Amino acid sequence: MKNDLIDSLKLLANYANAVIIREREIQSGVQISLSKGSKIVHVSIYNNGNSFVQGEEGNLKTLFQKWANKRDRSESYPVVDLPAGWREWNENAHWLKNYHKEHGLPDENIATHAYKIQREVMFHDYMFRNNPGQDLTEQNLGFVIKSWMKRFCFMNMDVESLIHDVLNHITTSGYIGVTLDAIPLAVAADAISYIMSGYCPNKFIKHNGQFCCPQVKSDHFGCVVDLVDSIYPYCTNQQILAYTKGNMNKLLKYDYNLKWYDIAPSTPIEEKMADGLKSIGIVNIPQFQAHSAEHRYKIDFVVKTRNGLSIAIECDGLQFHARPSTYMRDRVRDRYLQQRGFYIMRFSSVEIFNEIDKCIAEIDKTFWDIQKGRISFNSPQRLGYFGVLED
Repeated sequence: MKNDLIDSLKLLANYANAVIIREREIQSGVQISLSKGSKIVHVSIYNNGNSFVQGEEGNLKTLFQKWANKRDRSESYPVVDLPAGWREWNENAHWLKNYHKEHGLPDENIATHAYKIQREVMFHDYMFRNNPGQDLTEQNLGFVIKSWMKRFCFMNMDVESLIHDVLNHITTSGYIGVTLDAIPLAVAADAISYIMSGYCPNKFIKHNGQFCCPQVKSDHFGCVVDLVDSIYPYCTNQQILAYTKGNMNKLLKYDYNLKWYDIAPSTPIEEKMADGLKSIGIVNIPQFQAHSAEHRYKIDFVVKTRNGLSIAIECDGLQFHARPSTYMRDRVRDRYLQQRGFYIMRFSSVEIFNEIDKCIAEIDKTFWDIQKGRISFNSPQRLGYFGVLED
């Protein structure tokens, strides 16, 4: 059945004057990427005959969605597509290409906020859609939802019911080959956005003529994106696409030979810190890559907040960090990061091994002090998910 569908797809592509730019194996099937003009769509064809179409909205995507939605092929499984609110990475790539043609590649210190946001969305959405190894366990997905809701949402929702409904949506919506032991990131994001769209409006108020979340005074979709952002470090392969100019240029040229960073804790004291943070429900990003035009610094753990200040946690082994040269370099590094919205917290290996509970309690207190405005950093910019140090 799969081979017949591939032949059918290629005939349709030829009829529509669409060019096949990539064909690759995916779990339980094959994905074929096609382009026509500036539009690109990705069609996943599974071994059981189901199809899944992704791509920038337009005639090309509509054509292949009609092809995929033929009921005589989809059997009892619905064709799953992501909500329209999720932007496609190639849409942002086109925006950036046009920007570069008109303005050239900007230096980091003069790049506009709009440029940085478009760039970040392009990286986010490429990783979201094109790394099939990104999947989660039921436990990790539940942990992130519960911890994120506890620390960033105070809408008095029943979080256990929310988690139950997300997992139930995953198991009953016809996703092919998905189990709760290996939930693809795209499926998790789809389920979260679908279920949250049902929960949040129940709490909406009318503000400035529009219905919105009474907590953030805006549409709730930004919260859903932030929640999905928090899931990446808890995927089984724990990799993030590196933000570099080289990778950006490759994305703009549709060259997929990109550089990825491993974000798993790398030392015994980091593993102990990671376990401690998880035990108290602190969502964090390990091995955070902090990039700027001048420097690239790796931070052991970053805990984000919503008040323009993020916590940078460093686990210092005495053998390395007690050296005079390292001691001085750490201080220069800390001042640089502090000026760019990081609250630095350093813990020695002795503290981490002997008093981990005290370390975690101190981090937790700092988080809530920042959330409540007791510790603040006056910054107009959002910390880039991929480590861009925005001035």
